[in-house]
Formats: sequence, structure tokens, C-alpha cells
Amino acid sequence: MATTRLRHAFKYPSEDEDEPDELDEEHQEKLIADLQAADARRNELYRRLFLIVPLVGALHFIYAFIFSSTTAQQRLIALLSLSSVLCTAYILHFMPLRAPERKGKTAMYKLDAMSGPVEQYLAYLNAALAALLLLVASLSWRRGAHENAWRESLPAIIFGLTMFVRQQLAPLDLEDLQKAKYQLKGA
Repeated sequence: MATTRLRHAFKYPSEDEDEPDELDEEHQEKLIADLQAADARRNELYRRLFLIVPLVGALHFIYAFIFSSTTAQQRLIALLSLSSVLCTAYILHFMPLRAPERKGKTAMYKLDAMSGPVEQYLAYLNAALAALLLLVASLSWRRGAHENAWRESLPAIIFGLTMFVRQQLAPLDLEDLQKAKYQLKGA
């Protein structure tokens, strides 16, 4: 006669078998609130740390505007670059992303800037300014002024990096956890 051996999952002796596998409603709400608070603190820390990038760029363009610009064209490019990196710093610091909106299976993150047209379109205007400076950089590159081309493309690089960082610092999507909590409550 063949005997059947059953395998049992290994458990440490210190594990308490009386603990339920599911959290009660109060623990679920506390866990979700703790996750949101920790995510908000971490996002604020990283937002402030990454704010250094556009501010250092702004210092560079202030220096270029005051000391190293010899022609009116160089001063204008330094001024446009300075305004671009300052707009980028403003977007990073003062225009946070809001919670994601669900479209199908993916979450779409959008700017929380519905207070006025300037804040609503500032990111687009800054992208256009950065694109214009990239166009000027490509013309400088063709003329052989490689150092000027790198300097002129710096606002676009800072803007692209900042937008990537903002996307990564989007609020934690807890919609699935909240749905699961309400499904467990209804069951």
C-alpha cells in the first residue's frame, strides 16, 4: 500500500498561529494612511533635493548673463536660459502632481494646476522655450561653437530631467488597496 506524504509549509516557532491573515478595517485604514504619509514625506524630500539642479543651472546663467556675455545675442540667450530653468524650478516646487486618473489599466498622472492659465500652461510654455533653445544649440553646433551649443541645450536637459523626476515622484496609487478594503468590507 502506498502512503501519501503531505508537505507542510515551514513556519518558524515564533510565528503566532492565532494571528488572522486579514487585517481588520481599522488596521487597513491606518496602514493606508501611514503609506500615504510616508510617500508624501519621501516625495517632498526628493523634490527639494532635485530642486538643486535647476537652481544651480540658474546660478550658472546669472553668471553667464553678468560676466561672460559679450554680445547682445549671448545676453539674450543667457536671459532666456535663466527664465527657462527658473520656470523649471517653479514647476518642480510649486506645481505638484495629483493622484492618478485611471484610463483602462494604466494610471495617468496629471498636473494639479487648475488655478489659472499661467499655471495650467507654464509647463508647455517652458517646453517650447527649451525647444527653441535646442534649435539655437543645433545652429551653434553646425557653426562649430560646441561649447555654446552645450550651454544652450542645458535648459532643455534640465527641463527633461525635472519632468522625469516629477513623473517618478507622483503620489502613491492606493486606489487598488482602497478597492480591496471596500470589497472585503462588503463580503
